[in-house]
Amino acid sequence: MNKPFHLVRVRLKPRLVRPLVIGLLSTVSLISGLVPSLQVNSLNRTATVVVSNSAYAQANAVSNQEVQNYARSVLAIEPIRQAAYNQIKEITGDRDVPAIACHQPASLNNLSRNIREIAVNYCNQSIAIVEQNDLTIGRFNVITTTQQSDPDLQRRIQEELIRLQRGR
Repeated sequence: MNKPFHLVRVRLKPRLVRPLVIGLLSTVSLISGLVPSLQVNSLNRTATVVVSNSAYAQANAVSNQEVQNYARSVLAIEPIRQAAYNQIKEITGDRDVPAIACHQPASLNNLSRNIREIAVNYCNQSIAIVEQNDLTIGRFNVITTTQQSDPDLQRRIQEELIRLQRGR
């Protein structure tokens, strides 16, 4: 015999509804990459949820100044990265050099102490260089990720790297 299914009715206090809706919309945007927004019509007291990806596209749009700052950062970081890689390679010998991601502390925590010191030093220097070139680490990482799937941005960065290396 089947038991009847009852829906539970929950009454939310008005002051709890807004944070709940905002939290839900934020979660949807994080998961989907889409950006929900609430458009309120004060004349007839209605609200409409509009979902778009325009803010996502704008967040990934990279200005010419950011391309210059990014390219300067990459050029300054590269010799430090190579030196750190060579130091770690001397320690590891025939084994592979472990993957190091400065924005993922777990990738550093699993390293032996002497390799971790080299990696942390590299990360600290890289962060300082990025910030000296007027970028945040978050923005630097967004540009890095975006250029991997955006051929136009790749081209712009490559052209700027060449221009900087030629000293123009």
